[in-house]
Amino acid sequence: MKKTLLSIAVAIASLSASAQTSDSEQSFKPIAGSVSTELNFNPFRGNLSLNNALNQIKFRYFAKSDLALRLGLHFSTIDTVANRGSSYGTQSTFSKDERKGTIFDVNLGVEKHFKGTSRLSPYIGADFTFGMRTASQDLVNNQVTYNIKNAWAETVYIGQPPYYTQQVVQLAYNRFGITAVAGFDFYLARNLFLGYEFNLSYLKTNYKLPEIKITGNGQPAQPPVDGKNESSAFGTSLMNGIRIGYTF
Repeated sequence: MKKTLLSIAVAIASLSASAQTSDSEQSFKPIAGSVSTELNFNPFRGNLSLNNALNQIKFRYFAKSDLALRLGLHFSTIDTVANRGSSYGTQSTFSKDERKGTIFDVNLGVEKHFKGTSRLSPYIGADFTFGMRTASQDLVNNQVTYNIKNAWAETVYIGQPPYYTQQVVQLAYNRFGITAVAGFDFYLARNLFLGYEFNLSYLKTNYKLPEIKITGNGQPAQPPVDGKNESSAFGTSLMNGIRIGYTF
């Protein structure tokens, strides 16, 4: 750890010295029409990741040298099938769990940059966020099939009639919010920068009501959820690690 901290201190000192000797010569900041993208680097964990808590790819378009438009995107899908069964004993058993889902998040925002120095560019801004998650599942237990929409569920043994029920493990949702951001970019060279960012955000999540259809033999089951669910969150947060990016 001491060696790591010493290396970081030496690097910062070298960058500062370089910045002082060249600040008067030229500006390293992006100009109108520039586009930037970035990753997150955590020197204490030794890893790279996408830039924020929503695991988004981020772009900025500089409409002016001091005004940038922000775009963050995340999209992922999952499609899994798990088959289990046993032909041993007096009764054979079989189960199948097929799950599908999609996650989509988008941030649209703007940031205002201030004078700083030829290498340092502090800024403030705001993001508007929209996200959604879909979920569907076909759950088969012996001769009973559960077709579930807007949720993933697991079969749970409850010890009394009807003995088995479905317990939700994931719900589909729609999410929206707004975030105020503040941070800085420090340009190591033209088109290459390090930075940091923190924010104050409000997020509201509306969970969708699951729908369940049962076919085959067996006792009727209750829907996994029979009421509306929602959540909201408000507070400050920091990005995990140092932003490292480039402009083009």
